[in-house]
Amino acid sequence: MSKPNIAPGSAAPTSSQPRTFSNREAEENWSREATTLTGLELWITPAKADDRGPLEQFFDKVTPQDLYYRFLSGIHKVDDERITAMVRDDDDSSIDFLALDNKTGDILATAMLVADPAFENAEFAMCTREDAKNKGISWVLLDHATRYAEAMGIKRLTSLQSASDVGALQLEREMGFTVRTSAEDPTHMLAEKMFGPHGRNA
Repeated sequence: MSKPNIAPGSAAPTSSQPRTFSNREAEENWSREATTLTGLELWITPAKADDRGPLEQFFDKVTPQDLYYRFLSGIHKVDDERITAMVRDDDDSSIDFLALDNKTGDILATAMLVADPAFENAEFAMCTREDAKNKGISWVLLDHATRYAEAMGIKRLTSLQSASDVGALQLEREMGFTVRTSAEDPTHMLAEKMFGPHGRNA
């Protein structure tokens, strides 16, 4: 499969550097233009405090089914607590990347990463607006988030998905994730990708 036009990110931190997710650092070093395979021009950047309003507008346009796929719960509206978690920069274990339409500035998709205390494993969760699907946006955004996680020293990246979220599961398989049924709940699937000398991307 051909890859979209997206520039490489920064190098991984050295062993002497703290391994964290930083919105400010990522805004400087991991914000960039990208072009999807369908020719859509995007701006990929971490969420910041003034994105609260645009994120609220974004989720107002997300279908109930996609809200369920994103949060694996039957919420009808994304509350302030969840929005705050996406835009805060005082939590070194989480970061939320946004895919913006480079012409309008509208948020088309989000990808949140949350690392464990040891900063060895991280989970991701994505959401794309219904009217922005099938344009290659999710591919570009997940590729960006995956490369960022690896560069920051994450060894194992996972996502828990609804087994009925066929599109997301197909995307993850295409991008090299191993997908299997969750041991805790057969209605959920676990997507997993390993980095480092013992991973598939070594």
